[in-house]
Amino acid sequence: MNKLPIESIAVKMVEIPLKDQWQISYYAAQTRRHLLVRIQAGDVIGYGEVSPSPGFMGEEAKQAGLVISEYIAPRLIGTNLFDLEVIHKRMNEAIYGNGSAKSAVDIAVHDAIGKALGIPVYQYLGGLYRSEAAVTWVASIKDFSSVSKEINQFLALGVNTFKLKVGKSPARDLEVIERVRSEFGSGIRIRIDANQGYSFDEAIAVLRKMEKFDIESIEQPVKAHDLDGMSRIAEALDTPVMADESLFYLHSAVEIVRKRSADVFNIKIGKVGGLHPAKKIAAIAEAAGIPCTVGSNLELSVGTAASVHFACSTPNVTYPSDLAIGYYLHEYDIVKEPIRIDKGHAAAMQQHGLGVSLLDEYDFWS
Repeated sequence: MNKLPIESIAVKMVEIPLKDQWQISYYAAQTRRHLLVRIQAGDVIGYGEVSPSPGFMGEEAKQAGLVISEYIAPRLIGTNLFDLEVIHKRMNEAIYGNGSAKSAVDIAVHDAIGKALGIPVYQYLGGLYRSEAAVTWVASIKDFSSVSKEINQFLALGVNTFKLKVGKSPARDLEVIERVRSEFGSGIRIRIDANQGYSFDEAIAVLRKMEKFDIESIEQPVKAHDLDGMSRIAEALDTPVMADESLFYLHSAVEIVRKRSADVFNIKIGKVGGLHPAKKIAAIAEAAGIPCTVGSNLELSVGTAASVHFACSTPNVTYPSDLAIGYYLHEYDIVKEPIRIDKGHAAAMQQHGLGVSLLDEYDFWS
């Protein structure tokens, strides 16, 4: 099979309530909007999904759907499904940025390619490097009692790396981390994520105090654009610094490496333009000796499946990843068999494509 032209691209937005308020340093939400993309090429249909966070991505699901319909889809109709470089070139020529919209299309293309070839997506991404990926649980900004309850819930599922959201109040952050370490001891790994919430001076002061609680890594302590500040923090601390909001595109990956602004890359498939660019970013990190983790924007199981395939096919994804959290945070999912945590891991799906099937009420036609 050498050529399979893309015939149609359709979009659909769904909004699903969260079980509890999700709060990070710069926003709080009770629901999440998700954009679904459906691509048809011959008899093959592929699905993609993203859940962009407008606060730091500059995109929202409804907007991403408009971008795809008005700018991206017209440039891709008739393009060979297998020509990923051409697909991304045409998307980039159609509109600058909008990585989330491009990610949704890219994920749908990969799902369709896997189905067309009769293989799981991970096979197309380089093969199965690991059969399952270790996962984290992410606790949003809450009181200690709520955080403790969540940790106990996911310890029972075999998770032992917990990301605690911080960045609104240094005093609160220190108190919660100290109490978590005191209650759970050395048996868990604690990762913190400030989501750009600290100023440089705050970050140095509070993070030095946090280090005594044996922190695994410190994610995005200061503003995304402040790579010099990230570099100075990374140099000042013993704990690895992780880049997330600073890492959007290939050129930002190169700049982070050049400035030594991070010790770990958090690669979010739904932010960087999809699986194809994500593999390139991981290769840059690998060449620089930088380990990676896979992040989440609270995707449902379609978007999460793409992240699992990426994590299982990419050698330097050695840090536990934020996989499967969307299923546990939302009131319901949109697929027949959601991605779940099993013994602290998310397993690579063996079915063709992404390996997930939409519930009938969420399927749609162009």
